[in-house]
Amino acid sequence: MKFVIVFSVIFIVGMVAYIVYLFNRDHKIQTQGRELQATVEEVSYISSNDNGTINIKYRLALQEGGATRSVEGKETISAFNASKIQKGNKVDIKYLDDHHILFVFDKQQAPGS
Repeated sequence: MKFVIVFSVIFIVGMVAYIVYLFNRDHKIQTQGRELQATVEEVSYISSNDNGTINIKYRLALQEGGATRSVEGKETISAFNASKIQKGNKVDIKYLDDHHILFVFDKQQAPGS
C-alpha cells in the first residue's frame, strides 16, 4: 500500500512539474522569441486527439542573414488551423531557437490590409 501512495505522489508531482515546464517554455518563447515567417517544407500528421487537436511533425525553412536553413520539430495544433500548415505555405512563428518554436495563428490584421 505504501508503494502505491509513494508512486501516486511521484506521478502527480511529475505531471504538475511537466505542466509548469510547458507554461514556462511557452512564456519564454512569447516574451523573448523573434517573430519570423517560415516556409513549410514538409508536414506529417501523426495523430489527432478527441479534444480537437492534431499532433504534427514539421520541417520549416527559415531565412536568416541571407541564408536558408531548415528546422524540424513536433507540435500540437488545433484542427481548425491544420489547413494552414501545408507544404509550401508561409507561416508566422515565434522563434527562440531550433527547439523553441511556436506557430502564430491569431495575428490581427490592421483595418484595410
